[in-house]
Amino acid sequence: MNFLEKLFYQLERHYSHLNRITVIWYFAIWLEILLVGTTFWYTIHDHTYYKELADKQQTMTIRNPVSRGSIYSIETNGTPKWVFAVSTDLWDLAIWPKEIGSKTKLEDFLTDILFSEFCNEGGSRCLERVGKYIREDLIEREQMTVTEIREKLKTYLHDKINKPYIDFVLVAEHVTIEATREIQAWKEPSLSFILDNLYVDPTIVLNPDALAAKLSEKLGITLEAAQWKLEKRAPQYLKVLQKMSINTRDRINERIANEKLAIKKWELTPEESIYQFFILESHPTRFYPERTIGGQIMGFMDNNNIGRYGVEGYFDEELQWKNFVQKVKKDNSWRTIDSENLTEFETKNGIDIVLTIDRNIQKELSAKLAKSVKDHRANKGSIIVMNPKTGAIEAMVNYPDYDPNEFAWVYDMEKLSYARYANPGFDLLWVPLFVEDTKSGTLDTVIDGKNIQLRKATEFEINTRAIPKYKYKNLFGPGVYVNDIVGSLYEPGSVFKAITTAIGLDTGEINPTDVYYDKWYVEIDRFKIKNVASQCTGRHSYIHALNWSCNTGMIDIVQKIGKSLFHKYIHDFWFGSKSNITLEWEVFAKIDPYEKWSRTQFFTMSFWHGINVTQLQMAAAYAVLANGGIYMQPYIVDKITYPDGRVVETNPLPLRRVIKEETSKKITAMLVDWVRHGFAKAGWVPGYDVAGKTGTSQIASKGWYEIGAAGHTITSYGWFGPASNPRFVLIVRLERPRSAMYAETTTSALFWETAEYLLNYYKIPKNQ
Repeated sequence: MNFLEKLFYQLERHYSHLNRITVIWYFAIWLEILLVGTTFWYTIHDHTYYKELADKQQTMTIRNPVSRGSIYSIETNGTPKWVFAVSTDLWDLAIWPKEIGSKTKLEDFLTDILFSEFCNEGGSRCLERVGKYIREDLIEREQMTVTEIREKLKTYLHDKINKPYIDFVLVAEHVTIEATREIQAWKEPSLSFILDNLYVDPTIVLNPDALAAKLSEKLGITLEAAQWKLEKRAPQYLKVLQKMSINTRDRINERIANEKLAIKKWELTPEESIYQFFILESHPTRFYPERTIGGQIMGFMDNNNIGRYGVEGYFDEELQWKNFVQKVKKDNSWRTIDSENLTEFETKNGIDIVLTIDRNIQKELSAKLAKSVKDHRANKGSIIVMNPKTGAIEAMVNYPDYDPNEFAWVYDMEKLSYARYANPGFDLLWVPLFVEDTKSGTLDTVIDGKNIQLRKATEFEINTRAIPKYKYKNLFGPGVYVNDIVGSLYEPGSVFKAITTAIGLDTGEINPTDVYYDKWYVEIDRFKIKNVASQCTGRHSYIHALNWSCNTGMIDIVQKIGKSLFHKYIHDFWFGSKSNITLEWEVFAKIDPYEKWSRTQFFTMSFWHGINVTQLQMAAAYAVLANGGIYMQPYIVDKITYPDGRVVETNPLPLRRVIKEETSKKITAMLVDWVRHGFAKAGWVPGYDVAGKTGTSQIASKGWYEIGAAGHTITSYGWFGPASNPRFVLIVRLERPRSAMYAETTTSALFWETAEYLLNYYKIPKNQ
């Protein structure tokens, strides 16, 4: 017996003198009174409450970044300050394909526009951007000619403009992971995901009614909205280019103006023109004119208008100036149903920042580093240039890099090519590789238009060619957001021997010409710490020990110093602490109290194995050697300008004396001798007295170190010059070069090119 039957039964018992029809009639009246009363209560008595609740559910606040403080390079060496980041109106280009005009001329003009936008930097960057645009991988075809690239663009444009139906429609944004996996399980070929956005190709939907019903239920949208998404429709409006450069916008405006004038003068007919096709749409945005040059320094502003990484992340609150705020009402299909006339500007701090970065150096070193990483088949590379007298960072370069204007591109993936990487276990060692796994895969992506789920590959899978593997196109995916110079740790190896020797000199325990006996190894509990160079064996001076990078010579020095004093000096050089540079994601490694050091650990620390540092920390330590023994606070912000006109400049800040000035002169002379006569003479730049030291360190893995071989080391160079009056400190690093094992045959060429460029750039006269 259901509820209504029970109700009627009770009513008949109490009103047995009435027939069933009369009871139903009374019940209907009672129910109507109840409904009217309830409606009255909700709509009249509690009207305000429920209206506010509905408005809150339907209304969203849109914040459009009208203005945010700009970021500039410093004015130096006759070069005006350069814009690294700015809030501006950038333009999107769309077309009306059904307008009257010459489509042949339109395709030619758009090909010119796109080629100019994508290929102004040339090389692989051109192929990467064109391939991204036409949805085709061109990276493998590095020998493509300009004509071939232009033909690819023109063919894509022709097909897009002349397609009878739109084949790429946005269904929903920000789909949850759970919903994404369920939709992918449908195996519907017309659906695809790009990040967390769902798209459909209406031209290949086989059963639109059934698919619309499923999408409506899963996404919480109305059936009508889902059906509308799946409808085949002719292209009335086509987006061609987003966030075009100002030069491109000006070219289009010039074409429009010239054609209008030519038509007015009867020199051109509408059928021969193309200006009527164009739609230029302006919108405020954050723009990075230098693109990949300094991306890790800048960081980026994400889709929620929040600064991430680098300067943008560190100064996010301070950079915000004015946000255009508008309240918009949406229906349950997320279509706009009302736009309230409530707009305002939220005023924030809005500072402008001038960095210490020299744009010319940054750009030149970016090209040199990219070439070196590719030539030596390394995983990564980094270069830092610092002024030792002030602590100012003049260049900070990483590769792989990324373009902050297109920060989401770092998630793009591709199938691993064995033609390019014949032995993935070696060629891509410690590069993240993935395999397809529909059950336990946690990474959702789209490759060649197919939605797939990936997980990290096991060592067995990496080394099995029969198993298809995938990788990020840029090798490290979102890992490239991190500025490795401040955000990643490594063991610097023999570059640190200059620091150990300086400590020995400063304590008075050694002098450069003092002699020690080297039997080529030191044995500890049946474990031998050996040298690399045979020249270390015998009775030698400490100059010789540094020249030939003798591990045993460094062990002899720290034995004389002792654990306690060595520990104190390490901290005085600012190891084990943050430098407090104004960049997001700076890291550091703590150094254990010396009481916990084993004898083996103490000895290996003398040549800096077993302790991690950042490249910035090494640059600051070498600046101490170059700057008469004073530790200068590293900084990258030259000055900040506030909206009210106040200007706050960064003054060089000496934090502490680490070693005596006399010690600084002694270690400098020893490093100059190393460059002229030591293990790696490649550090000598003819005509200059320069000081430097190479470093090759093994890589810790699984509780021990990987084998000492090509592809399993980090090679670096620490250098400053001119030695008599240092103008800059330079630290160069390559991670896992596969062309050779040691620094003198990997980073040496990159270092030499960089050092020579800097000496010429600053017009430093030769002194030898």
